[in-house]
Amino acid sequence: MDFTVRVLEGAAAGAFIASSWADLYRQDSEATPYQSPSWLTGWAHQLPPSSRVVVALCEGPARQVLAAVPLVCDRAGARPRTTALSAPMGEYVRAMGPAAEDPRVAKALAGYLEGLASEGQHVDLAGLPADSALARHLTSTGSAAAGRWQTSVTDCAEIPLPLAYEEMSRSTRRDHKRRQRVWDELARRRKVTYRRTRDSDELLTAYAVLARLHARRWAGHAPPAGSPHAPGASHWPTVLERCGAGMAFIVTLAVDDEIAAAQLCLTRHRRAYSVVPAIDPLRRDLAPGHALLRHLAQDLTTAGYEYLDLGRTVPGQHAYKDQYLPRWTETVSAVSAPTACPGVPDELPRPSAEPA
Repeated sequence: MDFTVRVLEGAAAGAFIASSWADLYRQDSEATPYQSPSWLTGWAHQLPPSSRVVVALCEGPARQVLAAVPLVCDRAGARPRTTALSAPMGEYVRAMGPAAEDPRVAKALAGYLEGLASEGQHVDLAGLPADSALARHLTSTGSAAAGRWQTSVTDCAEIPLPLAYEEMSRSTRRDHKRRQRVWDELARRRKVTYRRTRDSDELLTAYAVLARLHARRWAGHAPPAGSPHAPGASHWPTVLERCGAGMAFIVTLAVDDEIAAAQLCLTRHRRAYSVVPAIDPLRRDLAPGHALLRHLAQDLTTAGYEYLDLGRTVPGQHAYKDQYLPRWTETVSAVSAPTACPGVPDELPRPSAEPA
């Protein structure tokens, strides 16, 4: 079977996402919310004038679309730069479609990306699941394209639900019980409230609270390397308006109506994805992030979810996430080697994840 890559740019790419992306999304059970049409169009409509959306389509006979990769090409600098659409906010980057995991399809899409690098573009795809066909092709030593890519690996944590406290080590169970006793004692004296947003109005209202908490948490100093942009910018509410309550929610934990912790999540099928957490630094002694995560895990279990994905894990987060018996996986960042255009610096920001 012959596989060809057809490239749509600008308005044509936007029209394809608007008209055909939802069908590809339904056909791909491995796709995450970061490949959903709502998420992608939310970011695409806020690109600067120097950027344009690009969709690479791998097609089979009769121009049947087998897989697609949504990208952004920015020409503001001396060297064109191509990244995944929604990077660095999108935790996972995938080719999407009914045959996205076919090695032949991945080879064709990797060949297109290799061509961009050969032409002198800076190509940066961060967040490729390491077990995906596209990541395997780009990182395989036997791949003709592999020599053009500089790669790095980031750990990701996924918690099976319900939380298996009985399988945790004795010391970990003891730590969970100790922190829970603190909140049980607090609840006898104060009003402690856990909430999950149920509609779009609640979602946007809660996001404003989350943004304030995030700003307060990092006031006066920069977040650790690997953290995302501050969530208070106007582009986040615009994206959440498109995602709506059917795909996004925020959970909060309050003491006497003062929010101590908040967490934005996206969902698909029976899996929830943590996107942006935030805590009140004045409540740090209560470990509000842990308390909220325990509430969230129980809430999701009751609602029928099977996994809570905590996403990319930056240095310093491993011990925190290990306390919930996660399944550890990896994502790959593939960056075109600078030899494609000697003397031109590479200036793309690195992808990131919010500390838990």
